[in-house]
Amino acid sequence: MDCYGIQALPQEVFHIILDYLGNNKTILRSCSLVCRTWMQASRPRLFAIVSLYACERRLIDFLDFLDAHPDIAGHVRSLML
Repeated sequence: MDCYGIQALPQEVFHIILDYLGNNKTILRSCSLVCRTWMQASRPRLFAIVSLYACERRLIDFLDFLDAHPDIAGHVRSLML
């Protein structure tokens, strides 16, 4: 789905809005579901810090997820185990 009414806004506007919302994962997940433009702006914030809490199964699942979505791996800045 595309953001037809707001698609003409510069990408920087979406980033300013997301910066204002902070690092709230629940809000960022909701924003990523609005449309492709918001998803692309939300992903770097959603995946910047990944916490897996020393669970081997979660690590394996996350690595499988990255294999399926290689574009996301570039957004990960910190991985906490």
